[in-house]
Amino acid sequence: MENGGVFSRFIPKFDILFLSVKGTDAAELRRTDHPIGWLLTVLQKEHANKEEISEALVAAVRHIDTLDAEHIGQWRRAIFYLYLLIWHRRPTAEHDELKTLVHQEVQQSTHREEGEAMAQTMADYLFEQGQKQGQILGEKRGETRARREVLLRILRLKFEDIPEPIIKKVTAMRSLSRLDTLIEKAATTQTLDEIDWDNT
Repeated sequence: MENGGVFSRFIPKFDILFLSVKGTDAAELRRTDHPIGWLLTVLQKEHANKEEISEALVAAVRHIDTLDAEHIGQWRRAIFYLYLLIWHRRPTAEHDELKTLVHQEVQQSTHREEGEAMAQTMADYLFEQGQKQGQILGEKRGETRARREVLLRILRLKFEDIPEPIIKKVTAMRSLSRLDTLIEKAATTQTLDEIDWDNT
């Protein structure tokens, strides 16, 4: 089609609209008050220090919370995106703290019940990621380590402050079946007291 000739009028022509997220002023991204704009302001901070991305996360969650019940689907997708951004774009050492920050804001939101469902969804996602990680490692030791990490992340996501004795018990566990049972219980229980850590 380089020399279309008689066919030139059928060759589509499009202008490319390029949005430089990193180069656009945050106020411009938020101008329309659409959730995507606020999510992009967090994406701008994906490589910033922990304090800066923490501020961006809190601001985004609080604004997204203004969505009414008719747009709960947008709210759910936006919050889940923030969890995924933390998981995939931030250092592992920050995961628990940043996800807890988002979870705390969700707990105070007008969509608290949806937030609980979101925590469950995230727990399921973490469990799937843990399974994949264990498969990739291909070793029982790797699978055990992956499940311990998943269990601790689910606990911190749902209950925030985990007693040190429980953390020590989890890190010492070697049984895959026991860890799987605990992951399931952690994802479905409402309090830590409902889990029997000695006989699971």
